[in-house]
Amino acid sequence: MARTATAREARQPVAPSDFPTLVLDPAVCDGVGICAHLAPDLVRVDSWGYPIVSSDPLERGSERRQAEAAVRACPRKALHLRP
Repeated sequence: MARTATAREARQPVAPSDFPTLVLDPAVCDGVGICAHLAPDLVRVDSWGYPIVSSDPLERGSERRQAEAAVRACPRKALHLRP
């Protein structure tokens, strides 16, 4: 029989990833779209031009470079990398 997690075990935080994640602050973003051009593997835009950012950890070097370029180029500084 499989063991089920207790309530205390279920509340334990998940270990952080060794890889960063690209994060968007939607309250700051103006929908310029530079991020989608610089990080096409990570960012797509909605019908109004606002970015939709992948929440997957940046495991590949090319993803990391795209994310760093998008963070540096964002005119509103709405993007950042979360460790």
